[in-house]
Amino acid sequence: MTIKKFLVIGLGHFGLNLALRLSEAGAEVIAIDNHQDKIDLISDRVTHALCMDSTDARTMKSLGIKDVDTAIVAIGEGFESSILTTAILQEIGVKRIMNRVISPVHERLLKAMNITELLVPEAEAAEHLANRLMIPGLLESYELSKEYGIFEVIAPEEFIGKTLLELNLRKQYNMNLITIKRKKKSGGLITLGERSEIEVIGVPSPELKIIKEDILILFGKEKHIRILLESSFI
Repeated sequence: MTIKKFLVIGLGHFGLNLALRLSEAGAEVIAIDNHQDKIDLISDRVTHALCMDSTDARTMKSLGIKDVDTAIVAIGEGFESSILTTAILQEIGVKRIMNRVISPVHERLLKAMNITELLVPEAEAAEHLANRLMIPGLLESYELSKEYGIFEVIAPEEFIGKTLLELNLRKQYNMNLITIKRKKKSGGLITLGERSEIEVIGVPSPELKIIKEDILILFGKEKHIRILLESSFI
């Protein structure tokens, strides 16, 4: 199995957690930031952590980063550094470059540079939070089309202790259960790369009982998930 190689430039909250998650998943990660304290925080948890200025073309070219699978420019302040860094990566010949977008002007400039994979973590987080606030019990949602999506929801109280056969989600709520996530261990701070351990119950059997804090992964229409959750959490 080929090990993927990633370059993460900019270790703010987004870049730091991205570098940690990629490393935890078994990838080789080169992390770059111009603040030593950020480098010290993850130096023993990624393949290489370098304190340097990513707009220094000469130094960047000396790193041998042309063959990374993906470079993620996650610089969060001042898009000038992001633009210069991206231009250097293009000059080096990095195959795939993804950029965190911090403003509409930044987005237009990146598109003018033919960068098409744009990341807007704040907007995505805002959308997910809006859904969670509007639909009680919803943890996450993934839109598959205008009508259908996949939804992660906290098991409603009235589901606890009942089997999937008894619940009959397809008939009662027009929802299909894909799987169940079950908490095994509580985690700590996201920034430190600690999180709850989750067991995925593969393909649940009809006899499986729902327990407290189970997370149900459901497929169906948003209007039906609203009916299920609003009747349970309001």
